[in-house]
Amino acid sequence: MWTAIVMMTAALACSAQDEGRDAGDPAGSWQDDDRAAGANLGSFEFTYYWVASEASYNGAKDTSVYDMQCNKLATVPRKFWDALKLEGTGQLNDGTILNYAGGCGCARSPCFKRLGADKPWGEGVQSRALEPYRSIAVDKDNIAYGSWMYIAELDGQTMPGDAPWGGWTHDGCVLAADTGSAINGEHIDFFVGRKSSYTTLINELGLESVTVRHGGTLCTGAGPVDDGGGDNGGDNGDNGGDDNGGGADANTVCFPGADNAGTTCLPLAFPGTPSGYSYPAPLNANYRSPIAYLDLDAVDSATKLSPNFTLGEFASRSKGRYAVVQPHAIARMQDLRGQLGSISINSGYRSPGYNSSIGGAKSSRHMFGDGFDFVGNNTTLTKAENACVNNGGFLVEYNSHVHCDWRNDDVNAGFFGAVAVSGAADLAATGFTAQLQHHEGTWYAPAQGFDEGEPMRRWRALGANGNVITETTGESFVAPVDAVRVEVTVGAVVELGADLEANPETRHGFDG
Repeated sequence: MWTAIVMMTAALACSAQDEGRDAGDPAGSWQDDDRAAGANLGSFEFTYYWVASEASYNGAKDTSVYDMQCNKLATVPRKFWDALKLEGTGQLNDGTILNYAGGCGCARSPCFKRLGADKPWGEGVQSRALEPYRSIAVDKDNIAYGSWMYIAELDGQTMPGDAPWGGWTHDGCVLAADTGSAINGEHIDFFVGRKSSYTTLINELGLESVTVRHGGTLCTGAGPVDDGGGDNGGDNGDNGGDDNGGGADANTVCFPGADNAGTTCLPLAFPGTPSGYSYPAPLNANYRSPIAYLDLDAVDSATKLSPNFTLGEFASRSKGRYAVVQPHAIARMQDLRGQLGSISINSGYRSPGYNSSIGGAKSSRHMFGDGFDFVGNNTTLTKAENACVNNGGFLVEYNSHVHCDWRNDDVNAGFFGAVAVSGAADLAATGFTAQLQHHEGTWYAPAQGFDEGEPMRRWRALGANGNVITETTGESFVAPVDAVRVEVTVGAVVELGADLEANPETRHGFDG
């Protein structure tokens, strides 16, 4: 699976380069100047990837490609399907660009989505456009997503192809914008657009390893960057958290914005621990106190954080002056918006004081800025729930709305700092408990920790051979006479069950 970020023209990158050194200097003569190129991260394995093309594969069209709603997008040769799954982006014979959308429960996984003309090379993290020769895939534990890097071995090399995508001289600046299951440790993958470009480059350059440096002022035109080695946060996943966004400094955090360019940057405030902002003790790296916030008295609530959402939809002044809204979670919500249509946000960020005042869970993800309650205005709860899960979200199922959060994605380093906090490893169902009880022929599942309403209870009765006799939803359940076991899922996070051979009047379940 591959995803990637940001479209930046060669001219723009070169103008940033000119600020770092005189154009006549030989490449590398200034490399030890950290104000120009930044710290040296060492030698990295160097590989290539590209957009798969259906035209390159013969054979019968016998393999279906699905979207996240299990609608068939195309029927293609099996070998093209394999290439599409590997590269993450592919072009059909009719010119349509298909892009990885996530794992799914359709007839074949993963699932994909169609892209528009504004993203001719594919779509990546935070729904940004992929550009040949600029985007690289990285392991976020080594290089933070959104960081500009400098590779001296590319500096001065002519990129294959025709303008505007090719035919220009590279300045060595690339963006850490992508990831993949095969990209681990000190390894980067260079996006080259077409497989033919790979063939040209591997023959001309023969690169198998390169030296990677932070981009510094050379690539960003900004002040010196953090040289912390990529621990500034973490796709679609697609999947992971993110750093402060492309081009951000330590005092701003950047969102996809109205144009999905990732350059809508808001100032961070560092108020210490204001009244009402005492967070619970850290549980792990994703459950720790913020070090910075958005000051809602200093930023415009009408700011578009993504094409379809404003800041005010995720952070209300009535719930605290300071707020945390994580960019990668906004990008995920925008993806959901694209799949479900119009979405109404019921609840976004809550300060700890406000969360406590309404009886919120002690470790509610609403306090961490990556958990939101919503309803799809033109779709069913079930479809909205499936979309949450298929976009990497942690689902809590309520009768009236969907709670979706990204508690398992790395938190944003701008808000939370880069220092990991050790603690419990498995926090999948933090704060959620329930019991399975039986009274006068009826089953109940009283629950605790579901602070946003009544959780959905999905009941099922099993027969002697283990088959499901009946399934239903509701506050209570009466099992059919031939049932030998009763099970219930509470809020999609707690699983309970009891065998009917046991004493039904005193039976209790377990916290799944």
